Amino acid sequence: MTTLTPAESGSASRPESTACAGPSSVPTSWTSADADVVRMLRGLAMDAVQKVGNGHPGTAMSLAPAAYQLFQHHLRHDPADPHWIGRDRFVLSMGHSSLTLYLQLYASGYPMSLADLQSLRTWGSQTPGHPEWGHTLGVETSTGPLGQGVANAVGMALAQRRVRGLLDPDAAAGESPFDYCVYVFASDGDLEEGVSAEAASLAGTQELGTLTVVWDDNHISIEDDTSIAFTEDVAARFRAYGWHVQEVGLGPDGDLDVQGFDAALQQARSETGRPSFIAMRSQIGYPAPTMRNSFKAHGNALGPDEVAATKELLGLDPKIAFAVDDDALAHAREVQRRGLDEHRRWQAGYDRWAAGHHDAVLLATRMSARELPDGWANDLPTFGAGTNVATRSASGAVINALAPHLPELWGGSADLAGSNDTVVKGAASAQPPARGPAKIPRNL
Repeated sequence: MTTLTPAESGSASRPESTACAGPSSVPTSWTSADADVVRMLRGLAMDAVQKVGNGHPGTAMSLAPAAYQLFQHHLRHDPADPHWIGRDRFVLSMGHSSLTLYLQLYASGYPMSLADLQSLRTWGSQTPGHPEWGHTLGVETSTGPLGQGVANAVGMALAQRRVRGLLDPDAAAGESPFDYCVYVFASDGDLEEGVSAEAASLAGTQELGTLTVVWDDNHISIEDDTSIAFTEDVAARFRAYGWHVQEVGLGPDGDLDVQGFDAALQQARSETGRPSFIAMRSQIGYPAPTMRNSFKAHGNALGPDEVAATKELLGLDPKIAFAVDDDALAHAREVQRRGLDEHRRWQAGYDRWAAGHHDAVLLATRMSARELPDGWANDLPTFGAGTNVATRSASGAVINALAPHLPELWGGSADLAGSNDTVVKGAASAQPPARGPAKIPRNL
């Protein structure tokens, strides 16, 4: 399949309306087979942490239905090609709950084996304590420092709009091979951090309609109830940022409301003018009989007695560790076929686009190879010893010398362009489509 990092000269600052393309054909309802998969994954989550003796089982257990719903029914991805550029991006911002992601990679048929799950948090394994980009296929970005995954995802959504504007600005929303969604799972700890707040504010201002953040609202931290440190109205805060906000409560049995979450994801994909925020209530450690909804399930192995009791509630054999239901796994891995079909449909659209954009394909090929064009340094200024020039002025001169040669060069300024000399002369400032490309400030 074609892979590239696209760019095109000429329209380097033209952000156009974008939308998530989304899977074209997915199962329409939650079935008993889906429930069987989730039971199996919850058992594997407990066993993996119990075997190594440390880790975070509670969130991996409680979020198993939501993560499964996303990977099976909403995320456009091809487990056979984790680098497919048409894929949606998933960021697990709470990297400490790495099992939440690893379990879905295993169930979906990525290069993740049962032995990898059994090696959780051990040196050299494919399942380190926090997801690492470049180490485990299917991991989009390294996460662990709380809040930074949210900020990474905002950057991904900005990059998606930028690339789309460079390569295919005239395509209808959702019809370009460069349309994709960015999804995030975030914890209370993520949203307590300032980096996520600043990034969320930027996302609202930039109207990043391809971005969806799912907040695991479980009311529990490692110090017990989050009320000791986190009492704000989070949903109201995101509304104030300009996000599309939905709230999903618990189901009648105390588990996640899977159908409500499914409907919220559908609405999020339909909302193209604002980033989407889903506040999803959960009970950490569900369905553990005594440690559910407890800080004890956050960062500790549950213990053999609690694991056995929980497996009995789930209908699993408490005497078998790392039990895999072959029928359930086969059902989950049907997503491989759907992903391949989706990839083929995307490839046909990409080929049609490529036939009419020869120069852009050449440029994209160069960038995919991480090569610089001939003559890229020809116009760089020189500053002799003793030259009286401010560092920021020298930087601005270099930026403007590089920009005509490198359409992939772009950056930002925190409302300080007049001070830090980051403006590319003659270029527009990236702004949401409704506002159009902004003029360079008149005082610059």
